[in-house]
Amino acid sequence: MTPNMKPTLLTALIAATATLTGLCSKVETASAADFNWNNSWTQTTVYSKSQTGFNDTPFQQFVQAESVVLPNSGQLKLDASKLNLKYDHDVSVYFINEGAGYRNQLAFDATGTTNKSGLLFNDISCEGSGCILGGGGDALKLGDGVKVGNITAGTQLDFWLRADGFNRGNSANIFGTKTASNADGLQHAVAYAYNNYILLAFEDLYGGLHASGVDSATGKWNEGSDRDFNDVVVVLDIGEANVKALIGASVPEPSVTLSMFAVGAVSIFGLRRRRQTRNFN
Repeated sequence: MTPNMKPTLLTALIAATATLTGLCSKVETASAADFNWNNSWTQTTVYSKSQTGFNDTPFQQFVQAESVVLPNSGQLKLDASKLNLKYDHDVSVYFINEGAGYRNQLAFDATGTTNKSGLLFNDISCEGSGCILGGGGDALKLGDGVKVGNITAGTQLDFWLRADGFNRGNSANIFGTKTASNADGLQHAVAYAYNNYILLAFEDLYGGLHASGVDSATGKWNEGSDRDFNDVVVVLDIGEANVKALIGASVPEPSVTLSMFAVGAVSIFGLRRRRQTRNFN
């Protein structure tokens, strides 16, 4: 949002909710303490939607212009840190969109009856028709997907974003679906059930809403985060039965909260700060 633009009530409520969520979630912890990014990972095969038959169109409505109220489409909020599979399934992950100046990376970690981890997307940059922000590496097209493989019942799935990892490598911040593992102690992923899939979206900037300067608790630099959770948006295919099992253990969330994924002309101001020169740990 530009400085001279008056915030709407909806925008103010979203910002307040994100701030309160961050404050309530604040913990003292090391960055991604229970996860190690493996630099020997290689990009798995990326399949186009013409190859997989996946339709990304219904999910693009959740990547809207700033402050747009979404219609109630039956989406339900889930706990992103509790993606437990009750049934076996051949899991896939599909790229929906991205609103980041960073060239992020995404990995997964499976623990339980299935134990494996790996790189899903090495360069989450989108260029072309339907992409909400140009200027990236043109690595992904809308609806592109990767296969995780068979994940058995009793497995916990976690996902990890390495913020600007394509450019910054080991100096990049790593944020996961487990809030307690994030260096700033804040939530960086939200999950929703929709159309028998899981919609997963990430915030890629360190620190609380609009926080700047050094975080005295960690010595890391706050990055002026907008806390909009639209920097990486993907869909998980974990199987209809598993989604329904997760829904059974969750509480419905008003669909308007999905506008936290919003990006558009009025959010470009927030993206410009990512390209400014900053000191990083």
